[in-house]
Amino acid sequence: MGIVINYFVINISLIFLFMSLTLYVMRTVLPIQPTSPLFVRFWFGVSNGLTAILLTINAIELGDARIDLRLIPIALAATFAGPFGAIVTLGLIFIGRMTIHGMSAPFIDAVLMFVVFFLFSLVISRVPISRGRGYAIYIGFGALLVLIRVTGSVDMDVFVNVFVPYFLMLSLGAWLCYWAAKKLETHLWMFLLHTHRATIDELTGLPNRYRTLEQMNDMEMSGKPWTLLVIDVDHFKQLNDTYGHLAGDAALRHIGQTLERHRPPAGFVGRYGGEEFLLVIEGGEGMTKVAEGIVQTVRHTTFEFQGERIPMTVSIGAAIAGHEPSMVVFERADAALYEAKRNGRDQVRFA
Repeated sequence: MGIVINYFVINISLIFLFMSLTLYVMRTVLPIQPTSPLFVRFWFGVSNGLTAILLTINAIELGDARIDLRLIPIALAATFAGPFGAIVTLGLIFIGRMTIHGMSAPFIDAVLMFVVFFLFSLVISRVPISRGRGYAIYIGFGALLVLIRVTGSVDMDVFVNVFVPYFLMLSLGAWLCYWAAKKLETHLWMFLLHTHRATIDELTGLPNRYRTLEQMNDMEMSGKPWTLLVIDVDHFKQLNDTYGHLAGDAALRHIGQTLERHRPPAGFVGRYGGEEFLLVIEGGEGMTKVAEGIVQTVRHTTFEFQGERIPMTVSIGAAIAGHEPSMVVFERADAALYEAKRNGRDQVRFA
């Protein structure tokens, strides 16, 4: 009995391991569902197929019989990734069984069961049911196929001593794995959401102050030449006082979108705070042309608020980084920005 429990724990641990790694790697495309991009469903199916093959290799021994829990990853693939995920998983199991056991009567029976299961997944995918209920249906249908297969081919003692424990382990393992997958997916999704909120400025959708300073630090640590542009919206307080804060918010979004669209390919733009933006650019060549191009682009890009055209300009202070801390580069660029402001705005000054 202890050996059986040990093998059961090993099987469930294998499923947990592959499921955790898969969901973590795919954390940026969660939730995984039948409408996810094809490559997401494909790799989810591959992961579950490999899991099923390992479960086959580490089958649980009950007397002279060997049973495995590969129905669980098959049901997970069908539930999360739909029929396409299921067929990828089943295809890998087919290849694995062919490689390990070769062509045999049990192998042909298993292939027929796989085909039936896939056709069943096509039917279920068209029925509007919750994911949890769909998973339970897949597990129940798979267990029914196993029951049909063994009915009449094994005596009562074998059925009681082998298949009753199998169905109990399958039920418990299926519930544990679905519960874990659901919890892990939720936690990863919430982690990404909080990470997004912690690093993205809600008003403009650009990286926020923390994320932008982190990018400056990364450039400093890389040892590569880089340039910092500190960009300030001209007469922003006057715009707020004249047109209201809604207009000010719209103006900041407009400037942020303009900077994002026209930044160099090696550039990183973020909002530092208030009406100030930072543009971190890898390299130090041709930065005068880049900075002056941004000033001209903002000047000639139309900004409208409630049907009224409002002229917008920016002033830029720039500094090309030497072998110095990133905050020293920022201080130099900020000083250059104030020089641009004192000299009439709508222009660039280099430190």
